[in-house]
Amino acid sequence: MKDKYKTKEHFSELADILQYNAESENFYQTVFENVGIATVIFKKDNTILLTNEEFEKLTGFAREEVEGKKKWMEFIALKDDLERMKEYHHLCHIDPLSAPRTYEFQLVNCNGGLKDIVATVAAIPRTKQTLMTLLDISERKRMESALKESERRLADTIDFLPDATFAIDLSGKVIAWNRAIEDMTGVKAGDIMGNGDHEYAMTFYGIRRPMLIDLVSVFDEEAEKKYDFIRREGNVILAEANVPLRGEHRSLWGKAGPLCDGNGKIVGAIESIRDITDRRQAKESLLKAHNELENRVRERTAELEQANEALQAEISERKLAEEKIIILANISDISPLSITVHDLQGNFLYANQKTFDMHGYSKEEFLARNLREIDVPSSQALFEERIKEILKTGEAQFAVKHYRKDGTCFPLEVFVKATKWNNQMVLLSVASDVTERRRIEEELRKYREKLEIMVDERTSELEEKTKNLQEVNTALNVLLQKRKEDKKILEDRFISNIGNLVLPYVEKIKKNNLDLQQKFCLDTVEKNLAEIASPLLSNIRQFNLTPREMQIASMIKDGKTTKEIAKALGIVEGSIDTHRKNIRKKMGLNRASNLQSHLSFLDNR
Repeated sequence: MKDKYKTKEHFSELADILQYNAESENFYQTVFENVGIATVIFKKDNTILLTNEEFEKLTGFAREEVEGKKKWMEFIALKDDLERMKEYHHLCHIDPLSAPRTYEFQLVNCNGGLKDIVATVAAIPRTKQTLMTLLDISERKRMESALKESERRLADTIDFLPDATFAIDLSGKVIAWNRAIEDMTGVKAGDIMGNGDHEYAMTFYGIRRPMLIDLVSVFDEEAEKKYDFIRREGNVILAEANVPLRGEHRSLWGKAGPLCDGNGKIVGAIESIRDITDRRQAKESLLKAHNELENRVRERTAELEQANEALQAEISERKLAEEKIIILANISDISPLSITVHDLQGNFLYANQKTFDMHGYSKEEFLARNLREIDVPSSQALFEERIKEILKTGEAQFAVKHYRKDGTCFPLEVFVKATKWNNQMVLLSVASDVTERRRIEEELRKYREKLEIMVDERTSELEEKTKNLQEVNTALNVLLQKRKEDKKILEDRFISNIGNLVLPYVEKIKKNNLDLQQKFCLDTVEKNLAEIASPLLSNIRQFNLTPREMQIASMIKDGKTTKEIAKALGIVEGSIDTHRKNIRKKMGLNRASNLQSHLSFLDNR
């Protein structure tokens, strides 16, 4: 409904703007393209005249495929929707007030997919054209369907419970009321579902008051005092109370706890109620009878001592039998498992309701059957052998397959114990349907096999890549070694060229008549060339010295003073001192270290 209102709001705004600005084609086009919802304009003959970008996204068709080529009826998936919309479209032009402006239908897109749509339609004034906006509500429909299905499953589950059960949401409204509680209270689910304000308490007490279900979320000391017995086990509450139910005082046992969604979030509370009046009365009657019997026995003890011992034994056995019957009846009533009792020939003496439901028989039909009739042949073949095993060990556990009434078979896991029933040896069986577990185990087995194949494939792929990388690494190592060898060859060739091609000419120049300055410069050139071929130059490159700093470092290593270096290079002594500091800093030497000694060490490495 919110989507319809939203569509109407978009449509009303669009219609007002279009009518007011009809004279402006640019404005009209801008509004049409940016209205934010799929929109089409079609002519009287139903041919689509214009579409916007949202319509392209919705249908998957490009404008060129639709405008002037397709009619709006081609996008309607269902015949009933088409006939209804044709009638609405006809009314829209002859009697606009009687035609619905907003309605739902299913649209078919370019891939044949279906989408739930809310459409709003109106005739464009003073034209024979119609404007239609289309809002996709498919996701909302899917969520609504999922929610209804979840609620249905919850209701079916609660309705199936043998105990009177109801549930409320966080606001206190009744959201579940099963058949058992209808029978207990006489109130039908349709009369109380959705009611709040402790309406459910009226069916038990005749007044609106907190019940056990309300104590799940809040602590109410006064309310708890109204119960004969109450105990909390974690977030579950157990209680007993006498209640004036439908004109009679009944003893009720209740169990309440939180109701959670799939994410574990508490969304309400649930309470199951069991009428234990008969059981309590039987217990009281049994106790009273027991006391009376003990009084009579005490009176006759003196003369009937032997008879009394026999009677006491009989009473004890009867009491144990009654207690076993009560326990077995209670377990059977609430058990989700199949419980049966049969003799050694396979004739059934007892079965619970779960057994009847599991096999598809009524109580009378099932109890008339023999175990061999519902066993599949493979289980029948083991019948005698299993009977012997159970009688020998006292109990056994094994897997069987049974036939249902419709002829289908299903697997069960059975635990059998030998016991006494009316003075005869019988077998008590508790069985569970393992169909779903077998299906899950098979899926896990297939998934495990698939995963192992994927792991093997990935391992092979990684091994191949590793092999390729090793080959590439070997090739790179060869290239690096070759580069080192080439570098060494180039350095040796460079040093050899200096010695063979440069230094001989320097010797010839020295034989000319040179003044002191020229002779000093030539000596410096000769020394620097020798230095280039020496270890010092290669060793000090790691310190990133400038060419000038390398020149000065070489002269310091040879023992030249600051004054001699300044004169030889033609610069002031202050600059030499600055260069000395920079050299020390780059080489990591403090003022106490001898720079000349350190440079000489590098030259001899």
